[in-house]
Amino acid sequence: MEQTNAPRFFLGANTKSGFSSLYDGLIDPAAGDFLWVIKGGPGCGKSSFMKRIGAAAERAGLRAEYILCSGDPDSLDAVRLPEAHVAYVDGTAPHVIEAAFPGASSLYLDMSRFLDTGALRAFLPQITDLNRRYKALYGAAYAQLAATAPLLPKNRPGLCTDAVFDQLSRRARSLAARELRPLNKSAAVTHRFLSANSCRGRIMLTDTLTAYCDRLFLLDNVLGLGHLALKQLASLAAARGYDAIVCHDPLEPEKLEALLLPERALGFLAAEDAKLSLSLPCRRVHLDQLTVASLTPEQRASLRQRKKESRALLSAATETLAQAKALHDELEAVYHPYVDFAGADALAEEHIKLIL
Repeated sequence: MEQTNAPRFFLGANTKSGFSSLYDGLIDPAAGDFLWVIKGGPGCGKSSFMKRIGAAAERAGLRAEYILCSGDPDSLDAVRLPEAHVAYVDGTAPHVIEAAFPGASSLYLDMSRFLDTGALRAFLPQITDLNRRYKALYGAAYAQLAATAPLLPKNRPGLCTDAVFDQLSRRARSLAARELRPLNKSAAVTHRFLSANSCRGRIMLTDTLTAYCDRLFLLDNVLGLGHLALKQLASLAAARGYDAIVCHDPLEPEKLEALLLPERALGFLAAEDAKLSLSLPCRRVHLDQLTVASLTPEQRASLRQRKKESRALLSAATETLAQAKALHDELEAVYHPYVDFAGADALAEEHIKLIL
């Protein structure tokens, strides 16, 4: 996808437990938001349709938020225009979405109307075979990711003592006291993924950090303390009235990877990569030092071995996801000659006029 100044996130993730979805949080019907749920086959122009909508809105001065596909970050799964109170989403698998309260808060947009069904019927055996192989590869990738998580150094129990957890809690409270003066209002919390395990490996949307933050705290997370600090900071920020974007870990979504506070232009990121390169002022909080100094040589060697094995499994999962992406490209290539893209473009222009 072309670079814009608009924030980009993921709402789906390829995790240790399969596909994890946050798509239910894309819009807020109670705030007057309206959702168009796009249905249609592969390669029928859903992603291109949403890119046209977003680009036109940005040219008109409206803000846009882009939701990328976790399997293929070059593809778009949703676009949200908060000022226009409207969003468009690909409602097909694996993030199957249905229109809730049709007509009142959502409607379907059927892009299969642009398919030449008569011509495509002849390709049914090829289409079903590609679909079967594609889904099997995703199943294999999920198995590899499931095997990865227990090997991560941060998932080895018993390394951190109660004294470490107490000191971590004090640091989190100190950070909040210094950075977050109380606001006299209720807090709104949005849930997103900032990174994804994709066909190109682990992708982190660092440009989104820049879009929301002037400053960033990097919290050591090799031993899992970054997540614990984020959890406490998110609670403290909410208690002080700060709207927050809570970003979940793409491998273990029950854990947190980042906390963005737009009202303070401030972010906190759990960092497992000491060489992470970011284009904004960062301050590293050395949480792992609370524990590392007390580790025995045997424990250090074990952590190094676990890290090596987990990286090998993640690399294998990336290769499997790349193979799945190649099959999906083949599937789209079957459909492309039989799609009326001019009709899809004309429909996009109709919706652009409705929005603007």
